[in-house]
Formats: sequence, C-alpha cells, structure tokens
Amino acid sequence: MFAKTLKQFRALTPPVRALVFLLWIHTFASFLVGVFTQIFLYQKFTSVTLNIFAAFVLYAGCMVGFCIPGYLAGVWRLNIKPGFITSFTIIALSILYLPHIVTIQDAYVTMFFWGVGQGLFWLTANTYELIETKDHERDFYSSVLNAGYQLLSLLGPATATLLIYLSGSFFHLGTYTLLFTLAPAVYLLGLFFFSRINNYHPKPITWADVKHYYVDRQNQAAQLYTVGAGFQHIVWSIIPPLVIFYILGTTLNVGLYNTFFAIFSAICLLVVAQYRTKANRIKIYGITSTILVLALIQYGYVLTFAALVIYTVVDGIITPLFNVSDHVAALAVMEVGRKESDFYASMVFRDFSLWIWRSVACGILLLLIHYFGEGRAILSAGLYLLAAGFAISYIGAYWFTKLSHIVLE
Repeated sequence: MFAKTLKQFRALTPPVRALVFLLWIHTFASFLVGVFTQIFLYQKFTSVTLNIFAAFVLYAGCMVGFCIPGYLAGVWRLNIKPGFITSFTIIALSILYLPHIVTIQDAYVTMFFWGVGQGLFWLTANTYELIETKDHERDFYSSVLNAGYQLLSLLGPATATLLIYLSGSFFHLGTYTLLFTLAPAVYLLGLFFFSRINNYHPKPITWADVKHYYVDRQNQAAQLYTVGAGFQHIVWSIIPPLVIFYILGTTLNVGLYNTFFAIFSAICLLVVAQYRTKANRIKIYGITSTILVLALIQYGYVLTFAALVIYTVVDGIITPLFNVSDHVAALAVMEVGRKESDFYASMVFRDFSLWIWRSVACGILLLLIHYFGEGRAILSAGLYLLAAGFAISYIGAYWFTKLSHIVLE
C-alpha cells in the first residue's frame, strides 16, 4: 500500500510535489500553535467574548491578505509566486510577537497581521492548486496531502506539548515562550521548495466576473457551500479548543490528548486513498458529513470526558475522509470562472464571501453569549453551530455537483 502510494506521489509533477511540501510546512506550524493560541488568549484575558473578537480580527486579516493582493495582482499582472515567501515571513513574525502581547489591543494587532499572512498564503496556495492539478488527479493529491496533515497532527501537538513542558517546568520561561519562539523557524524549510514553483501572472478581474459569480446558478450553489465553510472556519477555530480545555483543565493535558489519536486516522486515510474516485467522492462526503454532524450534536449535548473520547475516535476516523472530499469540492467551487476568463476571479470572490459568513458566525456566537453567558452552555451551542456548518456545506456541495460540468461524482 505505502509503496503504491509513494509511486503515485513520485508521478506527480515537480511543482505539485513542491506545493504539497509547502502546504505540509504551513500545516505543521499551524498544528504547533493552532489549538494553543486560543487557549493562550483565553488564559491571558479570561473571556470567550474576547476570543471571538480575536478570531474575527484574524479572519478580517485573512480577507485583506487574500482579496487585496489578489485583486492588485490581477490589475498589474503580478507574479503570484512570491506570495509563499512573503506570507511565511508575515506569519512567522506574528507568531514570534504573540508571547510578548500585554493588552487586548496588542492581541488584535497581532492576530490581524497573522491573518494577513494566512490570507496571502491561501491566495498563493489555492492559485497553484488550481493551475497545477487536474480534476482527475485531485482525489489522490488531496488524499496524500491530508495523510500528511494527519501525521503532522500527531507531530505538531507532540512537539508543542514537549516545548510547553520544557518552557514551563524545566527552563521556567513561561508556559508558551519556547513554543511561540521556535515555531516560526519551521517556515524556513520552505526555502528548499520555493524554486520548484512555476511563475503565474493572473488575468485582471472585470465587472463581468463579478456578475458571473453572483448570477450564475452553479456559483449560487457554490455560495451555499461557502456559507457552511465560513461557519466551520470561525467556530472550529474558537470552540473545540476551549471545550477540550474546559474538560481537561490544563494546557499540558490538551497537548497530550491531541497527540494520542492522530496516527490511526492517517493510516485510515492512506487506505481510502487507493479507492477514492470521482464516482464516490460526493457519496463519501455525504456519509462523513452526516456522521460528523451527529457526533458533534452528541458531544455538545453531553460535554463530558467520555463524550470527548467518543467524539475524538469518530473524528479521528471520519474527518480525514471528510477532508479529502471537502478539499476537492472547495477547489471545484473556486474553479467555475467565466469561459472568457479563468478560475482566479471566482477564487478571490469566494474568499470575500467566506469573510462575510465568518463574520455572521462571529455575530451569532456573540448573540449566544449574550443569552447564555460564557459558561458550559455557549460551548455546547458552539458545537451545534459547527454541526450546522457541516450540514450546510454538504447541501451546497451536493447541489453544486448536480449543476456542475466539473463532475464530482
């Protein structure tokens, strides 16, 4: 199985292989600091509301980093390729500054620039995913990419847990000092792969692209998918880290627990990569979405350690399978540009739409806090909202599939 997978990976073009490694580098750094960033902010300011505002600022930065450079690159026909090294630099500096924040305003500024770096990274990465990969190979490409994500989801929390332990208990530097100081160095690995990426100069975005994005029926289905994706992004970044911290009690326990289950789901994903095709990707998407929605509802209703274990097992098996179909669907909904144009305008408009729906999700969470307070109830409500995001995305992807000339099933 592994020999066959390796052979297929080597058959990918050099730019696609380089793209996979750059995405893995970004993912490893994200797994190092991702869960712990929200916990760090909560421990520092002890407010779920402030965590929500910090996430809102982060995703506002994502929109700015994605849409503004994306639009200007089209107007001036700029090369997209330097976006990788620029985004890595901005993200690394933001992470490096995070342990030095004093006020909530410092946190917001840091999170905004971190978001700008993330937006610029995904502008660049999504562009090259769409120009370098073809629909028939995306199931394998995404399976390998997500298998790496799962292995890194083991190494990231394990490394972060070790750094947290050494920083707080051995060197007495503070819980997060080593983690947020050393994590940015991961981005230096990108220096080995930047040169293998081809140049790309996008076409200008015109009014006809705007009209096509909002009027075309396929894009309307794609926008329903985007509603669910926006809800998932914002809720996933805030609620699950706080839920697990609420149940387990300490940062070290969170790190140990996140390390425990990851390897099994990576093996599961590599097995499925051999059998996933265009013919079954939307079916897999539907089954996994349904299971995740039910698991999240059960988790939110009970909110105990036993529920956490059950959810983690389900999540470890199902989410890698879901992610591949979701990733292929995300590429497809960005690729439906005008015949006279290409995918690029739709990709930029989609990110702007994501920002709108992420903002709506933030508003809903703040309303829920207004009614339920910042205790257990808001955590359960957040998990229900996350389940709704998964359900909406699947409905949008299914509708898009039925309308699309890009065959997803």
